[in-house]
Amino acid sequence: MIKKHYTYVIFWIILVMFYILYLIIEYKYKEYKINSHIEYIRQLNENIKQQIQTAQEIIEYKKSKAYKNKILKQDLGYKNKAEEVISLITEDKYNKFTKKTTSELINEVDKTNKKEDITYWMTIYEKWIYFLFKKDLR
Repeated sequence: MIKKHYTYVIFWIILVMFYILYLIIEYKYKEYKINSHIEYIRQLNENIKQQIQTAQEIIEYKKSKAYKNKILKQDLGYKNKAEEVISLITEDKYNKFTKKTTSELINEVDKTNKKEDITYWMTIYEKWIYFLFKKDLR
């Protein structure tokens, strides 16, 4: 009987030890999750600070006179007093706006060929018969 009593005591001691071990592991896990979340938020803050700084630099640049002058010259053709404007472009860009390209010529030919196509004036039913059985029902 005494041995049985000791086995119950030992069983309860082991059970309490496992419970304490469980509590310690649970605490450490929660602590790890909290610390990792804090680190994630810290990194997020750093990224946001960098984005804000670059946005402020861009805003400052766009408020400058040099940027406004550049935009006026590019978009509106503005020029300052006693300033001569010389536009240098390549021959390809010049030809792009003055001559028709081969693709435009091919498109024109395709448009004229569509009217001469045998199926151009056919209904859908007639086209199906033509494509399946090669019979012209017009």
